[in-house]
Amino acid sequence: MADVPAYILGQAQRSFHADSAVDHPLVLMEEIAQAAIADAGIEVAAIDAIGCVDPFSWTYADLASTLAGRIGMAQNIREFWRPAGGTTPQDLLHDIAIAMAVGEVDIALLVGAEAMRTRRKATRAGEELPWPPRDKSVKPTRGQQPFSSAWEAQHGLRLPIQSFPINENALRAAHGRSADEQIHIAASLLHKNALVAADNPHAWFQDAPSVETISGVNADNRMIAYPYTKRMNAIMDVDQAAAIIVVSERYLRKSGADNAVAVLGGAGTEEIWNPIERPDLARSLAMKLAFGYALEQAGLGAEDIDAFDFYSCFPSPIQMALDALNIPLDDPRPFSLTGGLAYAGGPGNNYVMHSIATAVERLRAAPQQYLLVTGVGMANTKHAGTVLSHAGHIPAGASGQTRYRLETGEVARPVAQEVAGPARIVSYTIEYDRAGKASNVIYLLDTDNGRTIANSSAPEAAAARLLDMEPVGKHGDVRWDAQAERQYFDLGV
Repeated sequence: MADVPAYILGQAQRSFHADSAVDHPLVLMEEIAQAAIADAGIEVAAIDAIGCVDPFSWTYADLASTLAGRIGMAQNIREFWRPAGGTTPQDLLHDIAIAMAVGEVDIALLVGAEAMRTRRKATRAGEELPWPPRDKSVKPTRGQQPFSSAWEAQHGLRLPIQSFPINENALRAAHGRSADEQIHIAASLLHKNALVAADNPHAWFQDAPSVETISGVNADNRMIAYPYTKRMNAIMDVDQAAAIIVVSERYLRKSGADNAVAVLGGAGTEEIWNPIERPDLARSLAMKLAFGYALEQAGLGAEDIDAFDFYSCFPSPIQMALDALNIPLDDPRPFSLTGGLAYAGGPGNNYVMHSIATAVERLRAAPQQYLLVTGVGMANTKHAGTVLSHAGHIPAGASGQTRYRLETGEVARPVAQEVAGPARIVSYTIEYDRAGKASNVIYLLDTDNGRTIANSSAPEAAAARLLDMEPVGKHGDVRWDAQAERQYFDLGV
């Protein structure tokens, strides 16, 4: 049997469906960490490293050391931390694998939890939760750039619900599809995930909605940002927790355990940070590099993978991952192990901890399989890929090497501000309010002086025109409104 530096020996996850409310995330982390430790069959005092995914639903000073103390770990254990994003669990796992390869760590706990449903229910009801004081000085994104540039945020591009639909519309244009074709593809991919969630006891939604239910716009499934309905969005209002125990090859040999999962290879990458500056909004070189490195270190190709867990906060990252791996949309293999963030649940930045925990369960039941788990963070900005196998079925060519970040070498597009003149639509989205009325249009545009962003001064009228044509590639005029501190774009005739 070949050896690699890191193995997952224990896992635990829980979705608190039956509870009308849960305790704060630190308590959930403590409970799920103890369950993972028990699953691994290790002594708490033997753990020499810890990594916590910062929750969004509450913040704490010294989260990792506080949790370690509550569980009864030895003092002064090594702490691993990476800033917020959907790749954080993999980033921590890859860092720990590197440390294990050089003999610095033998047993590590990785854990995360969210109680966003409980917190938001209390907020809506005007109730104060009996939780400890929140440390407002701590930010999960500390040390990291904002989600988008100030120029983008000025025009409404501030959150994933605005950025990922822009990728979806760029994908439609790049593949020459009609709007109906693209929406059907997006809904079909999520329906495929929803069928997986229906059989996942930990999934938040197990109703397996049809393609038509996912794509149909109605009072229960309103349009959020075109072309995404509510059921195409990740669901963050969940109470969920997950943890894994990672051990070194040295420890595994000594323990004699036979149910471990091997980390065959992994890597993270980053796009050019601000979406406005990216050369191509329909494809991801960063994904291609991260997945390619992970597969190469595993000694495998995409054709050898039995099932994938493509990060699916929205449909567009699934499609971009398939393109990066040259896999067709109708490939019969699973694209999710859990059901994805729209159906299994999107617990802040801890989703991938759940997909890894599910991968461990799957490989214990089907030890001859190979799995690829991916992560996406921020505005389709951060990417990660991790290849896993049962410890008894490691490919002969596997190295187990991991990298925190690979460089893409892409060059940022120049950005033009306060523009007056002609422009061409690169991509766009239409935001809707709760009444179903178009409330904002966000355009990404190419001008003679660089890439820029703009809104429409009449979003309802603009939305009607955009929905009646293929806007990408069309020309018009952009102008700067100093009073509104925004640019506005008028589509040509």
